[in-house]
Amino acid sequence: MAENVRKKGSTYSYRINVKDPETGKWRTIEKSGFKTIAEAKAAMAAKKLEVVENPDSVMVKDKPITLGEVYKEFIEKYAQYDREQSTIKRYSCLFRNHIGMKWGNRQISTIKATEISEYLFAMTATHSYAYIMSIHKFIGVLWDYAYKHKYMKHDNFREIETPKEDSSDDFIEKIYTEEELDKMEERFSSTNLITAFKIGRALGVRVAECFGLRWSDVDWKKHTIWVKRQMVWEDQMWCLRNTKTKAAIREIDLQDDIYYYLKDLKEKQEEQKVSAGVAYHQTRIAIDNGRSKAKTIEENPDLINLKENGDYLSTDSAKVLFRIARDDCQIHFKYHNLRHTHASWLAEHSVPAIVTKKRLGHSKEETTLRYYQHITQGMRTDLLDKLNGDSEKDKAG
Repeated sequence: MAENVRKKGSTYSYRINVKDPETGKWRTIEKSGFKTIAEAKAAMAAKKLEVVENPDSVMVKDKPITLGEVYKEFIEKYAQYDREQSTIKRYSCLFRNHIGMKWGNRQISTIKATEISEYLFAMTATHSYAYIMSIHKFIGVLWDYAYKHKYMKHDNFREIETPKEDSSDDFIEKIYTEEELDKMEERFSSTNLITAFKIGRALGVRVAECFGLRWSDVDWKKHTIWVKRQMVWEDQMWCLRNTKTKAAIREIDLQDDIYYYLKDLKEKQEEQKVSAGVAYHQTRIAIDNGRSKAKTIEENPDLINLKENGDYLSTDSAKVLFRIARDDCQIHFKYHNLRHTHASWLAEHSVPAIVTKKRLGHSKEETTLRYYQHITQGMRTDLLDKLNGDSEKDKAG
């Protein structure tokens, strides 16, 4: 901003730019309330002289505010108006169990990057890389808030070191073989959760997205299904709310096997409803209408994942699949691994990354590309066959 003297209301003010001798950053000092231009100019000259004689007088000083106080202010004045409730709940959990427990009563400016790094590295013995990085990311959110509000003169977040990402071997181990998938599907076929498994296997949706699917999302003519929402536990009730990200809202093409399975399932559910009559359960579920809007209750939502008696299934139900797969199939099952498996299958079958990204609803391209980094021997052989074929054609030509 330009240095000047100007009129503000019935008085005058001055503005000068000063450089913090420690950080090297410029900031503006402005003072008002002077009755005349001459008085404002004299005060401005005096301030400039003060800065020359005592540069430290313009240094941004750390404020004696604790990390706990920064967190509380961030949630009350910012997050509740700008973040989803599920995100705020995650923040609360991370702060309560880790960040706040460790440094909540400390002045935020005194917390060193080295001690944060040591804490994150120590967690590798008990927690996943993804969970550790979620803590790291939230620390960045709080540090950025504190720095922008001038609660500390130096943001040391970039100095924090983090553990390395999971190795490629760990990544590959999350992919199920066709034999494992068939074995689990055969065992799950006698449960109410077979539909959720089939959808996860065929479409690679997230577990919350799967249980948020409704029959109205299916376009029978186009052979597609829309992912528009997810089912979450919120405010002590199961609720349908926005997807994880905007990119997660997507239309997925249905291959024949899952298309005709869903078509038969729809008819079967209609028959069950008629057959049960008044005994068929009438369900209700909350609908999240967005920030600052009250939830509404919807009677008999047309959810795809239902029990035979009409009760809806939730993401908690997927935990049953873990137990059955472990006890009866000797397979470590996690619903999200169906998503990994589907993405890897697409990569191995040379589906363009941009198509995979859209089908899975990834926000970032790098998330999709990591599946293409684990090229199988079959893909290498296929590539060589194509290259050798082209070479033969060139020779013949």
